[in-house]
Amino acid sequence: MTVNLLALSPLTDADIEILNSYNVVVITPENLTTKHYPNIDISYGWDADIINNILATPNHQLKWIQAYSAGVDYMPLDTFSAQKIILTNASGQRSIPIAQSVISYIFYFARGLNIYQNQKKWQPYTNQFILQSLPVIIFGTGQIGQQIAKYLKSFDTPVYGVNTSGHPANNFDKVFAINNLNKLPDNIAIVINSLPSTAQTNHFFNQQNLDLFNDLFLFINIGRGATVNETDLLKKLNDGTIKYAALDVTTTEPLPADSKLWQQDNLLLTQHTTWAGNSEELFTIFMKNLPDFINHNPLSVNVVNYDTGY
Repeated sequence: MTVNLLALSPLTDADIEILNSYNVVVITPENLTTKHYPNIDISYGWDADIINNILATPNHQLKWIQAYSAGVDYMPLDTFSAQKIILTNASGQRSIPIAQSVISYIFYFARGLNIYQNQKKWQPYTNQFILQSLPVIIFGTGQIGQQIAKYLKSFDTPVYGVNTSGHPANNFDKVFAINNLNKLPDNIAIVINSLPSTAQTNHFFNQQNLDLFNDLFLFINIGRGATVNETDLLKKLNDGTIKYAALDVTTTEPLPADSKLWQQDNLLLTQHTTWAGNSEELFTIFMKNLPDFINHNPLSVNVVNYDTGY
């Protein structure tokens, strides 16, 4: 059986050699023509224009798309579901660099580096914290949340989690259900948002839910911009009920030059880059599923559930 793979994410020569050993023919965007559209079996990566053209081709045979990201809310999931196309994401590929970025955010504010950065003279600043005195709650206990929690536990930080049902997860002291937040500890100092973007999580972090935390030291978003009501967040940053925030994602990306977020002194902005320096390869994740695909078996690694959107 010969399988045609469209490589929309980079592949090395060694990767292509491995694919060829499975009778996979690799087609690159440079060599792609409309004649290929009906015969593509797998898309390795994503390009909206190209994939939409394939999906619009009568009798196309696209069966599997390997996304290059963990979040897939930017893709036409309803279309994939209707056409019975399997979608797998890159969950786990970027958990280590993202988690390390989160730890750097926490140290930046907890150790007063943000204060020293703006000082132009010798002026000791001692209003600093150690991580074990800053209880953390992480919304989202998947691979990214678990990696963050693992790092935090190495500093003896109390770490709590929130997921859909409250089921236990590695490295968390306790996990709560997202619809039962009235039982959260009252001493939370840091909130970390790693929620996906779904209809249920849109603007989840609004004033009502942010008010669950009294005098929050730090709010971090490395999930999706749409999960945060930025107007409500700015209000709390300005009235002091949230002291600091760090956002890697925003509702609109790229963030417009006139956005008020740029002018917020107690807010650290990075430009959706916490994933950079990923320590695991997308190809490794992909290859865990390829043998099953070739043998017409169900895929088992990182398969997106179209009902939940992740």
